[in-house]
Amino acid sequence: MIVILVNPKYSGNVGSVARVMKNFDFEELRIVGSKEIVNNEAYMMAMHAKDILDRAKFYKTFDDAIKDLDFIIATSGARGGDRNLKRVPITPKELAKKILEIKGKIGIVFGREDDGLRNEEIDKCDLLVSIPTSQKYPIMNLSHAVAVILYEIYSTKVENKFLDINIREASKEDKELLIKKFNEFIEKKDLPEHKKELCKIIFKRLVNRAFISGKEAWALMNAFKSD
Repeated sequence: MIVILVNPKYSGNVGSVARVMKNFDFEELRIVGSKEIVNNEAYMMAMHAKDILDRAKFYKTFDDAIKDLDFIIATSGARGGDRNLKRVPITPKELAKKILEIKGKIGIVFGREDDGLRNEEIDKCDLLVSIPTSQKYPIMNLSHAVAVILYEIYSTKVENKFLDINIREASKEDKELLIKKFNEFIEKKDLPEHKKELCKIIFKRLVNRAFISGKEAWALMNAFKSD
């Protein structure tokens, strides 16, 4: 998936975009405009994503930047309605789900800091996405907008897999044993029977709804052990 910046004005934003791309596993940056935008300030803001700036590709026109792409996504803070159907967007969350269905080379296009993408540029894209923001201040900084959209795409793609830190999810048997230990524990309490049953039901629902690890389940079992 490719990030395309159309005529960015501020080098710091370009560097920050590269950093965000690195955060969310995006590697290819295309820039419509001059190579001079990638200067010392851009590299300073990029931090550990300098390699993305090193590999950035530059194009003279928007058409050149998108001509080899199979699917093009425009972004805009200016949303339309019945009077401007071309600017009726979907949200980043909807986009993230949609992207899972799209085949081929995908480009996500971000417009100029001052006036965004023009209508003729949006017309050349297949989809428009806009970030829901407060009407008091609807237009976001370029790098912030990139961060929100790339985050939604990345988090949808990886789901809970980013927690690959050797944590074993509690098995069905772990959960059943934990619930059994809790039930034994609650039976020893001086409570009316109807309250005991309510506690058992609530605890079972909590355990089955939670993303509990095996170690957490066993720690709780120890707490509920009979004396």
